[in-house]
Amino acid sequence: MNIPTYRNYSTTALLTPAYSLGFTAGLALGIQWVTGFFVSCHYQASAEMAFWSVGQLCRDLDSGFLLRSIHANGATLFMVAVYGHMFRTLWYGSNGTKPLVWLVGVVLYLLLIGTCFTGYSLVYGNMSLWAIVVICSLVTCIPGIGVDLLSLVWGGSVVSGATVNRLFSVHFLLPIIVTALALLHVWLLHSVNSTGDSHSLVMRSDRINFFPIYITRDVAIGTVALVGLGYYSYFDSDAFGHPDNYVPANPMLTPAAIAPEWYMLPFYGLVRAIPSKIVGFVGMKLVFASLINLGDNGMRIASTSTALTRALLLILSLDVIMCSKVCLMVNHAETLYWLLLANTIGFCCIEMSHTKPVTGTLRNECAST
Repeated sequence: MNIPTYRNYSTTALLTPAYSLGFTAGLALGIQWVTGFFVSCHYQASAEMAFWSVGQLCRDLDSGFLLRSIHANGATLFMVAVYGHMFRTLWYGSNGTKPLVWLVGVVLYLLLIGTCFTGYSLVYGNMSLWAIVVICSLVTCIPGIGVDLLSLVWGGSVVSGATVNRLFSVHFLLPIIVTALALLHVWLLHSVNSTGDSHSLVMRSDRINFFPIYITRDVAIGTVALVGLGYYSYFDSDAFGHPDNYVPANPMLTPAAIAPEWYMLPFYGLVRAIPSKIVGFVGMKLVFASLINLGDNGMRIASTSTALTRALLLILSLDVIMCSKVCLMVNHAETLYWLLLANTIGFCCIEMSHTKPVTGTLRNECAST
């Protein structure tokens, strides 16, 4: 979409700065592509050299430390922008006005989780090794083919060089799919003009052109995000890392507390809170299903129940943060875990019981177009 098109592209005058989080996420995606390419040129996907090649990249290559630091902290920026973007969407009920956009966004989110997990595993430190063991072992919950599927993922009966090769290949493939879906996501959003925070703005006189006001604001907020990324990349590059991941992978040494990156803690906490691996796996899938089913939830949020729904959203956010924090505690109180789990599943059930199936909504939208 060129500048003349942007001049004629109208949108509501009530777009808040939170809408620039989508632009920030796109900016982070571009940074990950550039830095990831140069990092991959020096990475060796083998069990013997994976960890040491990352260290050699940081020590011996000119600006290698900066490249690796930007790529690692860029993933954090990416997920912060995505979580904020999703929260803003649910807060204003935008997910109900365009369910196809929300559905593509949820798929994007799940693929991003997979991309971040594979990238985190490629460091092949001790925490990465045990994260591979724990997360990949969840596929054994699939009846009949679970064990065979785990052997296929690992490339054998244990995590080895074949596993690292597979993860490296998947980590290259997923960003291509993510980029394609991101372009589809933007196209679906802008194929019809943006709706904004209010569903009552339908008059042309209440709308303004996208360029130059919103373009300028997106660039300004993106610049602020880049400043934050630069600070953590230069001065505090290990802020979001785990100490055990600076130790080479050792299958004979289990970390005191196995924990994934912060953006996966809610799901890890959900699985860990349930004694049965199968039930925990099913519970995690139900959470994903509830996200997909929120495609028609925006109309309800925009109705008279706005205050109640936003209060429930805030409770859910607090619950997720607490669950993430508690799952890092080795000797946690199981009673608190069950309470947090009940709150999370209860909220998802409320959302699913008050919304129409997304398949029907998508069918109606496709029929209208």
